Amino acid sequence: MSKGELLDAGKLSSCAISSFSLFEWDTAMKQIKLSGRELAVLRAIDYATGNTGTEIRDKTSIEGTEVADILNGLCEVGFVEINPYSDQVTLTNYADSLFEINPSYALQLKESMRRR
Repeated sequence: MSKGELLDAGKLSSCAISSFSLFEWDTAMKQIKLSGRELAVLRAIDYATGNTGTEIRDKTSIEGTEVADILNGLCEVGFVEINPYSDQVTLTNYADSLFEINPSYALQLKESMRRR
């Protein structure tokens, strides 16, 4: 019997269930694609403790307004969290704010960085 016949007949066996692969589900997930500047900013953020905006600017050598824009985009998508919470990252509030990698995306972001 094929999988479809088993499902239609309502006769699921343990071998039919085990033949469904989680690998198929994993490949269907959307892959994260980052620009070079986004990668530089993410690499500058310490996964364990996070970094302030000035530390990120110093590590990446990217202008402050551009760092604020990149961090704003990463926060909107949810890859980065800002502490204390703010709706938007601006040039005035990014310097002293602490930026951390969102633990929900940490493994996917590391994989994305490995591919590049």
